Amino acid sequence: MPPAHELTVSRPSVPSLALPRVGVRHWVALAVLGLAALSFLIPSAPTYDPWAWIIWGREIAHLDLSTVDGPSWKPLPVLFTIPFSLFGGLAPDLWVFVARVGTLAGMVMLFRLGRRFAGVPGGVAAVVPYALAPWTVRNAAMGNSEGLLVALALVAIERHLDGRPRAAFLFALGAALLRPEVWPFVGLYGLWLLWREPAARRLVVVGFAALPALWLLPEWWGSGDLLRAAHRAQNPRGNSPAFAEDPVRAVIEQFHLMLAQRVWTGGIVALGLALVVGLALRRAPRWRDVAAVAGLLVMAGLWVLEVALMTSDGFSGNIRYLIMPAAIVCLVAGIGIGWLIRAVLGSRIAGMSAVALVLAAIVGVWFGAPARETLPLDVDAVTYQARLSDNVPGLIARAGGPARVKACGHVYTGPFQVPLVAWHLRLHTTQVASLDPPVRPAVVFRAKSVPGSRPGPSIRSLGDPSDVRTLSIAPGWRIVGACKAGA
Repeated sequence: MPPAHELTVSRPSVPSLALPRVGVRHWVALAVLGLAALSFLIPSAPTYDPWAWIIWGREIAHLDLSTVDGPSWKPLPVLFTIPFSLFGGLAPDLWVFVARVGTLAGMVMLFRLGRRFAGVPGGVAAVVPYALAPWTVRNAAMGNSEGLLVALALVAIERHLDGRPRAAFLFALGAALLRPEVWPFVGLYGLWLLWREPAARRLVVVGFAALPALWLLPEWWGSGDLLRAAHRAQNPRGNSPAFAEDPVRAVIEQFHLMLAQRVWTGGIVALGLALVVGLALRRAPRWRDVAAVAGLLVMAGLWVLEVALMTSDGFSGNIRYLIMPAAIVCLVAGIGIGWLIRAVLGSRIAGMSAVALVLAAIVGVWFGAPARETLPLDVDAVTYQARLSDNVPGLIARAGGPARVKACGHVYTGPFQVPLVAWHLRLHTTQVASLDPPVRPAVVFRAKSVPGSRPGPSIRSLGDPSDVRTLSIAPGWRIVGACKAGA
């Protein structure tokens, strides 16, 4: 028997803390998913463009795609809505969930990049003006894809800064499947990647080939026109900057108004003071970081110029096209605030957790204050549109169901309700008219598009009202029919 001091007890090498560590490592992702799910506690529904993507996903799943009417084609949303169509009536909520996850992920990335360059105050100052901007709230709530665009682009930037150019290229490709303005940046980055890493040739070539294929071939299938998306984008609404005397100037002014003046002024002044004070006190940021921030500003400027020139050529110049450069401005403004705090207090004091949290709270309140006037209005508008959308299934059911409604006659509704009605009636958007006056036999979905508005479309063109009857009523809606004989 061995001596007592030689006795050992063998212990199993079980990684008992593996699961908790994994949970801690991914708590941010779980929080994003959880917040996106909790957002459905308030009324939620897609808006015009997302409804079209959801319909196209269903049509592709049934090999019956029609893109003749509706917004411009976007590949990435439809890559989601195709499998979502298998879940039937849940498909709209699933896409809105993805869009909101994208928006929240973009906020996380703004904070991460702001903190990377300028500490916690820089991260907070970067994310607050973006998170509370009216265009962020509206687009996230109603399922637009701009939040996802910002997230993908910022992850691509972070991966590049981390020295992972292949991953950066893949995330940039994802962004390029959402907006054509990304294409020049992806093209240049792909060429640089080919020069830097010849072994990445296959990745770059496949990516370059996938972009035109995913943008153009579905349009050819659905409309017979490879460039239908471009032609649609050159049919702007009446309030578009394209109709201004100077479209380029109109786009630049629109971009300036997207952010509160304190974000522009505070960011520019903070950047300048941070460099001056930092150099004087030998606390200036690293020149490599200064070069990276300058590169971000150049990217934002080129993006705005690209949108402005396209608008002068007849494209719509929608404010949504400028959200990506606006997010970059928020990031740079936040970095400037963080650098100024470091320059004045020193990195040691500014980096202390308690001091950093206090400064972050002050910066957040200052940047977020302008939203107290706009945020309630945005929430009310989004809530009204969501309830208007949520009322449609019951509206159709009370009219006898989709089959009986369609049997009444040709379907008409307002221009912004076309894809919503088409989805619930299981029609192509081309089978729901909006621009022409209703002609018998007709079933008309009349809606109050905004609170207090008159319902539309008009039914005067139906003539004798004696046989025009109301088929169903819901808040904000009325279905009116002048049906076929025997329908």
